Amino acid sequence: MKLRYAKRIDFTSSYPDFEHFEQFNQKVIELIRDKEKAEVVIVIDRAYGLAPKHDGAHLLSDHLNLSGDNPLVGPNDAIGQRFPVVNNIYLSAADTINQEETWTMGNPLSKLRSGIAAGVKPGLRLNDEELALAYSMGAHFYNWNTVPTMIAAAHAGLKVLAIAVPEGEQLSDAVVMTIRR
Repeated sequence: MKLRYAKRIDFTSSYPDFEHFEQFNQKVIELIRDKEKAEVVIVIDRAYGLAPKHDGAHLLSDHLNLSGDNPLVGPNDAIGQRFPVVNNIYLSAADTINQEETWTMGNPLSKLRSGIAAGVKPGLRLNDEELALAYSMGAHFYNWNTVPTMIAAAHAGLKVLAIAVPEGEQLSDAVVMTIRR
């Protein structure tokens, strides 16, 4: 799947050529629902409370919505079904491969760990007991913005390439170039 026309959303305010947002809000929904040609939404968000042995940036493979909220509450927007299917919404590194380039340079996204995010209420910091519970449910970390963004993208019929970056860390130049192409 080509990333060239992807909608790019950055909740870390770290990457040029992305729309920067402090947190998920109505403007994010409007960007996702904009009629411009896109098949994919690329989301960069923080990863908090990384599970042991799960350091570094992660490419999301799934999520747990523990926020108790859903951005689709209220009247349905005509852009999509009332209850969008979110199975297989996240793209893997293999889904982004350009066969002609991959054989010569590799795909830097494949070097990222795969991870499951626990989506929690904005600003909530999980304590050790809450983190242990999230880990027991299969999460590798938590964040605030990816899950509602993914739900809005699913409603608009878009796939999601989501990357979670720990505080104080940045993505490699190779990964940034891959998601900016």
